[in-house]
Amino acid sequence: MKYLLFPIAALWSLLPQTMQAQSVGASTQVGIYSPTYTDLSDVKQEVAGKGFLSLGAMYDIKFGKSGKIVVPVILSYSRFGSEQNFGENQIMTHDANAVSLGGGLKYFMKDDNTTFRPFVGLLLNYEALLNSTYYYDAQQSGDLDWNSNLYAQLQAGVGIETSSNTRLDVYALFSPGLLNRVDEDTYGTYQDQIIGLGVNILFN
Repeated sequence: MKYLLFPIAALWSLLPQTMQAQSVGASTQVGIYSPTYTDLSDVKQEVAGKGFLSLGAMYDIKFGKSGKIVVPVILSYSRFGSEQNFGENQIMTHDANAVSLGGGLKYFMKDDNTTFRPFVGLLLNYEALLNSTYYYDAQQSGDLDWNSNLYAQLQAGVGIETSSNTRLDVYALFSPGLLNRVDEDTYGTYQDQIIGLGVNILFN
């Protein structure tokens, strides 16, 4: 949690103290989870990523009269996983569920009285709760010794303002994991990233 709070607090201190409005809404993200695993012998192991799905609740805070600067706060649930081959017919499947807390900064390039508003965003998401399991040869299963990760998330897209005080954000996202998923002294280095698309709907 400490990895998340300090950057958000720093961003907050840089914002103009002229909060204009707040919005609440929902977010969904879909994409591809891509891991990279290097074992203790410094040999890269082949690990294939699976799909990524995230559903979340959002709270947006607008700053300034134009509404160009927005601070989103997000509570989300996500599912993702990977597969690792140990032979022609031996496959280990990894599945994970996480509850994440996130926040950051979004900058819209046009005022909020404009219908189409391109934006870029930088967010941080920390997995506050993580449950991960493995399945091996459809006979063995158990808890997977994965650590929670902290993701940076880069967003680029367009916000669509409607006459009913509703904003729809459609965007592409890239989320590199900033921490090692596994204990380095025991397993080596397991790093991951997510590439996908997202949609937010927010109500003033």
